[in-house]
This record gives sequence, structure tokens and C-alpha cells, in this order.
Amino acid sequence: MKRLTPLLTLLSGAVTAAVLFTMSAQASPPSTQPTGETGPPAVAAPPEADVDVEADAEAPVDEEQPDPASTRPAEVSPPDAPDGSSTEVASVEQNWIGQLENGATIAITVKGGKAEAYVCDGKSMEVWLSGTVRDGKIELTGNDAKLSGIIRGDSASGEMIVGVRRWKFTAQPDDKVVEEAVTKSGSGTAPAIYRASNEVRKAGIDGGWIMLPDGTQIGIVTWNGKPIPAPPLDPAFYSTVVNGVTIAAEPVVPGAR
Repeated sequence: MKRLTPLLTLLSGAVTAAVLFTMSAQASPPSTQPTGETGPPAVAAPPEADVDVEADAEAPVDEEQPDPASTRPAEVSPPDAPDGSSTEVASVEQNWIGQLENGATIAITVKGGKAEAYVCDGKSMEVWLSGTVRDGKIELTGNDAKLSGIIRGDSASGEMIVGVRRWKFTAQPDDKVVEEAVTKSGSGTAPAIYRASNEVRKAGIDGGWIMLPDGTQIGIVTWNGKPIPAPPLDPAFYSTVVNGVTIAAEPVVPGAR
């Protein structure tokens, strides 16, 4: 028994040491011992610099990205509308030729909203008028005379009043173009009305001519205050001879006088 006593003492010390070691391990700080109540430790996100680099690598280079303004459809101004809609009646250059109820011939020439008209029967009646043609409305006046009308499409109609007499009229556009006449008048269309030049009128002689679409002419020359049928104008010189006197004529251009 005495021999076992030291052995038992040694064994008892070893057991005590093992118990103390186990207790010491259980008492370690919670941060080093995961528990069932806490989740796995969080994984730190990569540095922001790395994230930006990856984003830049995925985004296309600025040079390859189209400019938003360049992808928009270009603003295109509406095309000019044809003369019938975009051009005001005031700027239309046109000749109108027709007849009055009494058989007299009427010619109206229009340019830039201004108008001149000549009415004659080729015998003794003649009237000169001037005024405007705007927005399809004709308003002309002369010596004790007034002419008003309206343009609808390819027809002009209205009424002329001279003193107490009234006559209705109708007219159609005359679009013929004669190169020599256009050059002489400086107009875009061949003149429809001619009148004795200023020099001739200063000498006491007047005259008017209407160039009809079929190439003929109608007019009156006033000689010493008396109207007589006008001889046709020579188309090469736009002049004629009356009683041995040469009468030169000029195209009537609205607004020129």
C-alpha cells in the first residue's frame, strides 16, 4: 500500500491538470470561438478602386459612343410650297384678257400687286385704269371709271362702271411668252398692253393697243382729240404710222409710271 500512494498522488495531479485545461479552453473569448447564434464572418468587399476599374473595363470607350445630338433626326426646313400656296397673289405677274358685256375688250396686267388695265372696242371707246390686285381682289380706278372684280382659279370676273353705265366682264389668264417682247419690257411675261410713248403723248397724240392671244391686236389712237381705230404695231419696232406720223409705243408695266 505504501508503494501505491505516490502513484495515486501522481495520477490525481494529472487528472486535476486535465480538468483545469478543459475549463481554460471553454473560457476563451467569444471572438475566437464561433457560436451557433452568429453567422459566418462577413467577407470584405474589394476596394472601390478595383470596382471602378472593372466598371470602366465593361463600359465602351467615349470615342465609340455616338453623340446623342448626332442620333437625332436633322431639322429640315419645310420645302417651299408651289406658287399657288406659298406665293401671295400680290407678287404674281400675270396678264388677263377678256370682254365686257358691250363687246369691248379688256386687258389687265399685274405685277407685284399693282395693276394696269385698258378697255377699248377698237372704234371709239377706251378707258385706262390702274390700281391693285391683292388676295384675288381687283380694285382699279380711272377717269370717271371704276373696275372691281375677283379672281377664282383661272377666271377673273367683275364689273366696270363708267359714269352711270355698268358692264360686267370676264377674263382669262394670258400666259404667252415672246422673247423679244419680254426683253423689251423687262418683264417675265410678254406685255399685253402697249401705249404711245411719253414723247408722242407730249405731242398731243395718244394710243393704246391690246395684244390678243391669237396674235392680233385691237386699239385706238386719239388724234387731235378724236379716237380712231389704231393701225397694228410693227412687232419689230413696236411702232405704227398714222397720217404719215410715226407713233412709237411702249409696254405698260404696272408701277412703272
